[in-house]
Amino acid sequence: MNNSSSGMEEVRIGVTWRHLVVTALATGVSAILAIYAVILAPVAPFPGVSGLYLAAAVYVPLSLWLGMWGCFAGYFSCVILGFVSGFGPWSFVWAMADFIEGFVPLLAFRIFKADVDIGANLKRKKEMYILLAILVINLIVSAIATAIGGLEVLWLITLIVAVVLIIFMYIINPSRSWLLYVIFGIFGAAITSALWGIWGINVFIGEPSAEAYWIGVIGWFAGDLIVLSAIATPMMVSLTGKIKETSIFVDKWFS
Repeated sequence: MNNSSSGMEEVRIGVTWRHLVVTALATGVSAILAIYAVILAPVAPFPGVSGLYLAAAVYVPLSLWLGMWGCFAGYFSCVILGFVSGFGPWSFVWAMADFIEGFVPLLAFRIFKADVDIGANLKRKKEMYILLAILVINLIVSAIATAIGGLEVLWLITLIVAVVLIIFMYIINPSRSWLLYVIFGIFGAAITSALWGIWGINVFIGEPSAEAYWIGVIGWFAGDLIVLSAIATPMMVSLTGKIKETSIFVDKWFS
């Protein structure tokens, strides 16, 4: 009976073609979303920067589900965006911003040996799902504000709302996994990516203004934070448990 049961279980045997296929698909989807986001909500005068960087909602969760493969998806999708934005070969350096964005939460969860399934054992599910719904509505409002233009104050309000809701979500569901996700999966991922990305643009275009640099950092950081809170977080809550049951889930770095 035991032999039969163990035979029915799916055994992970390291890197497989599935990891490569999922990485390639994720790269394509992330690249399309990245290009669309830059067109939808550009942050002037920085090429390739969006106030709502939708691609981050794909490769950050994938980095926690697929390890380094998710980081690679973020990196190569940003390389594609870089070439589309006119960076040329410099794209291979600039794209480290998106690699870092996936790697920061992955590294934190590996160091602290925490479960990436932040949706497991929710203490107050009803309240949590209500907050997630409000975050999605907040994202829609933010998208409208950026698309219409001239509504920077409304966009700033949506940023503040996202921050408050994220913090409150941890308060009603305190756990090490949630704390790591909030600190490193949202705030840490967004700010480290922004710092590298805007630095890379400044080097490329020769922008010496410190004021312009920090405007770019804030725009990049805010756009990623809103998206990670409203899209990546519901994905992490609802899909992580299911992904962990598949053969593509990575609990180390590559397998």
